Amino acid sequence: MKIKIRQRHWSLAIVAFLLYLLIHYWPVIAKLFHSVFSAAVPLLIGCVIAYIVNLLLKQYEHGYTKIFKGHRRAQKFKRPVAIVLAYLSIIIIIAVVLAIVVPQLISCIKLLLANHSRVINKFITAIQQNSDLNAIFGNFHPSQIKWNQIGKYIATGFGGTLKMVASTASSVASVLATTVIAIFFSIYLLIYKEKLGRQCTRVLKTYLPKFYDKTMYVIRTFDDSYSSYIVGQCKDACLLGIACFIGMAVLRLPYASMIGAVTAITALIPIIGAILGASVGVVIIFAISPIKAGIFLIFIILLQQLDNRVTYPLVVGKSIGLPSVWVFAAVIIGGGIYGILGMMFTVPLFAAIYKLIANDVDRRQTA
Repeated sequence: MKIKIRQRHWSLAIVAFLLYLLIHYWPVIAKLFHSVFSAAVPLLIGCVIAYIVNLLLKQYEHGYTKIFKGHRRAQKFKRPVAIVLAYLSIIIIIAVVLAIVVPQLISCIKLLLANHSRVINKFITAIQQNSDLNAIFGNFHPSQIKWNQIGKYIATGFGGTLKMVASTASSVASVLATTVIAIFFSIYLLIYKEKLGRQCTRVLKTYLPKFYDKTMYVIRTFDDSYSSYIVGQCKDACLLGIACFIGMAVLRLPYASMIGAVTAITALIPIIGAILGASVGVVIIFAISPIKAGIFLIFIILLQQLDNRVTYPLVVGKSIGLPSVWVFAAVIIGGGIYGILGMMFTVPLFAAIYKLIANDVDRRQTA
C-alpha cells in the first residue's frame, strides 16, 4: 500500500514539475511549436489533398478492378493508373472552370471600366468648367514647387515599390514551393496508404491496446462524416451550378456560364456560399441592366429555396446528420477561427462529434 502511495506521489510531483516548466518556459515552447507547425504546413496540406483525391482514387480503383478482372499483370498497375486519373480529373475540372470564368470575367471588367470611364470624363469636365478651381490653378506657379521634397518622395516611393515587388515575389515563390511539396507528399501517401495504415494500427495495438477499438471507432466516424460531406457538397454544387446556367440561359441573362460556375464554387461554402454567389451575380449583371439584375435576384432566390428543400436533402440526405442549429454554430465558430476554410472544416467536425455523443448517450441509456 505504501508503494502505491509513493508511486502516486511521484507521478503527481512529475506532473507538477512538467506544468511548472510549461508555464515558465511557455514563450520558448510556443515559439518552438510555431516553428514546427510552419515547417509542417506543406505536409498537412498534402494530407488534406491526399484525403480528397483518395475519394476519387477509390472509384477509379473499383472500376479498374472490374475492367481488368482476372488479369494479374494488369492489377499491378491499378494504383499508378488510378492516381494519374484522379489527379488528371481534378486538373481538368480546374482548367474547365478557368476556361469558362476567365474570358467572361475579362469582358465584364472591360465593360465596367468602359462605363466608369464615362463617369471619370464627366468628373474631369466638371472640374474644368469650375471657375473657382481654375482660379486656384491659375495662381499656382511652378517656382512654388519644392523639388527636393518631391525627389525624396519619389525615391522613397520607388524603394517602397521595389520592396513590395520583392516581398510579393517571395510570397509567390513560397506558395509555389509549398504547393509542389504538398502535391508530392500527397502522392506518396496515396501510394503507400495501406502500408502506413498497417503501421499506425500496429502502433495503436502495441501502445494503446485497451483503447484500440474505441480509437478506430472514432476515426471511422470522422472519416464517414468528412467523406460524406465532401462528396455530397460537390454533387449538390455541380447540380446547383448547372441549374443556374440553364435557368439564366432560358431567361436570357448575361454571363450565364461564368455566374453558373461561380455559383457552383461558392455553393461549397455552407450557409453563406449561396449568398456570396448571388451577390457576385447581382453586381455583375447590374452593371449591364438593373432590370435583369432584379430578374436574376428573384431567380437565384427561388433556385436556392428549391435546392435547400429538395435537391440538398436528396443528394446529401442525412449523411451528415447534423441539425441546422448546429450547422449554423459550426459555420460561425469556423469562420471566426479560420475564415471560409474554417467553415468548411468545422461542419463535418461538429457532425462527427454530434454523432459520437448521440451514440454514446443512446448506449448509456439502453445499458
